[in-house]
Amino acid sequence: MTRKQAAASRDRLLARLTDLGDVLRGSLLERSIHHSSGCRKCARGEGHPLWVLNVGYSGGRTRQLSIRPDQVPQVRKALDHYRQVKEVLEALSEINQQMLRLDRDEAKSKEPAE
Repeated sequence: MTRKQAAASRDRLLARLTDLGDVLRGSLLERSIHHSSGCRKCARGEGHPLWVLNVGYSGGRTRQLSIRPDQVPQVRKALDHYRQVKEVLEALSEINQQMLRLDRDEAKSKEPAE
């Protein structure tokens, strides 16, 4: 790959990084909560379904945010968008490494022979 080809690939990837405001990191989980007493549904073992956005942080900490059922499609879309952005960033990093190698090799070939 030439430097020009690498730069063109990088530009195409950069064009894919749009709408970065609509990203979420984490996992969408469906859980059930059960009341301790007084609820017929819970007494039958059914419980109440609940959607939760679970986000992990360094040190093993997690944060959970309850999601309304009507928010689930929006959250799924934002989680998917985050994964796509992450893939593009990884690809950009690889191209930038390749460009550094090309620059290094080009500078090395221009050095005068001893």
